[in-house]
Amino acid sequence: MPLPTYSIEDLRTFGFMQRLQTIELIPIKCAVRFEKFNLSTVIIEELEKNGAVLKHGDIIVVSSKFAAVSEGRFVDLSKVSVSEKAKRIAQTQNMRPALTQLVLNESESILGGVPGFLLALKDGVLAPNAGIDLSNVPEGWAILYPKRPQLTANKLRHNLLHFFNKKKKKIKNLGVILSDSRVTPTRLGTVGIAIASAGIRPTIDVRGTEDLFNNKLKVTLRGLADQLATAAEISMGEANEAIPIALVRGVESAFEAAKTRFEKQMIISPERCLIISGLWTGYNQPSSFGNFYSKI
Repeated sequence: MPLPTYSIEDLRTFGFMQRLQTIELIPIKCAVRFEKFNLSTVIIEELEKNGAVLKHGDIIVVSSKFAAVSEGRFVDLSKVSVSEKAKRIAQTQNMRPALTQLVLNESESILGGVPGFLLALKDGVLAPNAGIDLSNVPEGWAILYPKRPQLTANKLRHNLLHFFNKKKKKIKNLGVILSDSRVTPTRLGTVGIAIASAGIRPTIDVRGTEDLFNNKLKVTLRGLADQLATAAEISMGEANEAIPIALVRGVESAFEAAKTRFEKQMIISPERCLIISGLWTGYNQPSSFGNFYSKI
């Protein structure tokens, strides 16, 4: 049986055209910094230097490493005290002992590793080397995640709203995302991930809605904050672009009120993660994944 085709008028009838959005990405180039600074003040200054005007409904995506530098979260590897445990792991994983020690210090747990990397949980997020980076820092240094990423995002949003509304900009809807890059299982290349967000619903719960063929969606939750972080990564880059900030404009759905409690969060436990739970339990073993999604 041939698949049906739909016209623009059909899509309007179904209600899809109301959800179509034109999204704009605005890269914000910044001076290179490697010392503590006031994150809110610097972002305001750099927006002005780039000729960018913050508007109602904007989402500002900030590199988590840029935010970390503002907090002084960089470490001289030569001054790290290395334990015997870190030395043993470093030898088996072909890692610098000092870096290995930092990963142990920063992570909640270590799930495994490959040469050069330990797969760790950091603030509930699966992150190679607990998010610690040796790039875009001077040789011999490492940069960590912000101390409390959610607090950093909340504070940044508060300060930006206070500054611009004092200037009568009338900004109410403003989103903040702290982003990092991440690899996806079996995929080559990095994508963006949100390690914290403020002012938006980070997840969109579409369970119960119907697809094009009237099938009800049962388990789908869209990772909106991660999608926005990935979009911003297109303009921010990974190397020497010096673009640690991007404005994302036109995503009105991000500011809709959360319909369920799951639209207020973006982290689940390892036991409820499809990939981790699946690898732990094996193909023929029971997993909590199905039970989790049947309950939410």
